[in-house]
Amino acid sequence: MRVPLVLPFLPLILASACGAPAVPRYLFLTPEIVGESEQVRIAVNPAQRRETVIRADRPWEQLMISFFLTVREEEGRLRMWYICRDKDNQANVAYAESADGVHWTKPDLGIVDYHGSRANNLVGLKRLEGVVFRDPHAPAAERYTYVTTSKPPGDASGPTGLFRFHSPDGLRWAGDPTPLIRAGSDTQNVTFWDENLGRYVVYLRGWNPDPRRRKVMRVELPNLRDPFPVVPTKRGVGDYFFDEIPTVLQCDDQDPARTDIYNIAAQPYPLDPSWYVGFPAFLRRSAATDAPGHKGSHRGPVEVQFVGSRDGIAWHRYDRAPYAPPGLTAPEKKNMTFMGTGLVVRGGEIWQYGTEFESEHGDMAARHQKTDGAIVRWVQRVDGFVSANTGDRAGWLRTVPVQITGDRLLLNLDTGALGEMRVSLLDRDGGALPGFTAAQCDPLQTNSLGAVVSWAGRTDLSALRGRAVQLEFHSARARLYSFRFE
Repeated sequence: MRVPLVLPFLPLILASACGAPAVPRYLFLTPEIVGESEQVRIAVNPAQRRETVIRADRPWEQLMISFFLTVREEEGRLRMWYICRDKDNQANVAYAESADGVHWTKPDLGIVDYHGSRANNLVGLKRLEGVVFRDPHAPAAERYTYVTTSKPPGDASGPTGLFRFHSPDGLRWAGDPTPLIRAGSDTQNVTFWDENLGRYVVYLRGWNPDPRRRKVMRVELPNLRDPFPVVPTKRGVGDYFFDEIPTVLQCDDQDPARTDIYNIAAQPYPLDPSWYVGFPAFLRRSAATDAPGHKGSHRGPVEVQFVGSRDGIAWHRYDRAPYAPPGLTAPEKKNMTFMGTGLVVRGGEIWQYGTEFESEHGDMAARHQKTDGAIVRWVQRVDGFVSANTGDRAGWLRTVPVQITGDRLLLNLDTGALGEMRVSLLDRDGGALPGFTAAQCDPLQTNSLGAVVSWAGRTDLSALRGRAVQLEFHSARARLYSFRFE
C-alpha cells in the first residue's frame, strides 16, 4: 500500500527563519496539497486595480515611465525604484517614497546632474533591467543590490552582461567591474537571497530558437561576486541563453500563437516564504512584426498572469486567467500591464504596484507623440491569488495528510450570502475521526480571513497536535483561499 505524503513542518521552520510569523499557511498554489476533489475548481483571482499613484510629469520622464519597478517596505515607509525614459530615450532609475502607499513623492535627491540641475529624483543607474533588493549578507556599504544588463561601468566598449550594482542606501550606486553572468537578458532580471536554499537566485530571459520565443530561465549562485561559469554557446544571437541553464517557465500549445513570456516578477510570499509567487507578463506579438525578415521591435499587447510554486522552479498556471489585464481605464484603452516586485501587507490586503500603458509593446512612435506609462496600485486579498471554488453544485476537496501544528483550525474563505462550508478531519488513511465529521461541523457562512472551525461548538484541537490528518472541505457557492492551524 502506498504511504500517503505528509506535508511536514518545513513551512514553519522557514517562516521563522525569514522573520515571518511561525505559522505555516496552506494555500492552493501547487497540486500536491490536493488529494481528491469533486466539483471543485482551482482558479486565479484577479487583483483589483485601484488608483494611479505616479504619472510622468518630469523632463526625464518625457518619453515614458517604463515597464519595471520595485517596491520595498522599510521601517513603515514604502520605497519605490522605477524606470523612466526622457525624450532622447535615455533610461534612468528614479526614486519615490510614500507613507500610506497612495500618495507618493519624488524627492530631489541631489545625486545626478540632469541637464545642469541636481533637483531630481534620479539615483544614477541608467539601466532598466533589474530589481532593487536588500541583501542580508552584504556588508553595510553594499546593502542594496541591483543586477542588470549593462556594459562594464565606465567602459562602453566592454562586453555586455549581467552586472551587479550595489549601494549603502539604495540611492548612491557603484558597479562591479566584471559581469556576474556573461549573457544578455533584456528584461526585468529578478535577484533575491533565497532563505529556503541559502543561495541567491536570479531569474533572467532566455530564448527558444524555433519557434523564436522569449522564456524565463533561472540560476542559483553561492554569492554575487564570483562570475557564473556558464556562458551562452550560440554566440552572435544576442548572447542569450537558449538551453545552457534551466528553463522554468515558457509558453506551450495552450497559449495563443506568437505569445512570449516577457518577465516573471517572482518573489517569496512574505506571509510564508516557503511559497513563491510570480506575476509573468505575456506578450502577444502581432503577425506583421513577427513575420520573417521583420527587423523592428515586436509589437503587441501585454497582460499579467499569476503563477505559484513551492520551490521557485516548477511554476503552476491554474486556469491562466489574467491577473492584471489591460483595461478600459478612462480616458484611453490600456494595451499593456506589467507588475513590479514587492508585496506590501496591510491588514487583510496585499498591495502591489505595476505599470500600464496606452501604447503597445514596441510602439515607440506612439510614445514620441504622447508621453505614456503610469504606475498604479493593485489590491489582492491576503492569500487570495488562487482559491478552491465550488459553484451551485455542492463539491468537496480532500487534502493530502498534513500535521496539526496548533490548537484551532482557521479558514480564509468567502461563502457570500448563499454559500456555506463544513470541514471533516480524517486520519492519514482516510478514516473519519470521531467527533470531527462534516455532519458534526458547525456550518460556516462568512467572508473571513480567519474563520474558526468548530464541531458541535468545540474548536480545541490540542489533543490532536502533531497528528497527521486529511482535511475534507464540503461546500457550495464558496471560495477557500487557505487554511492554517494556530
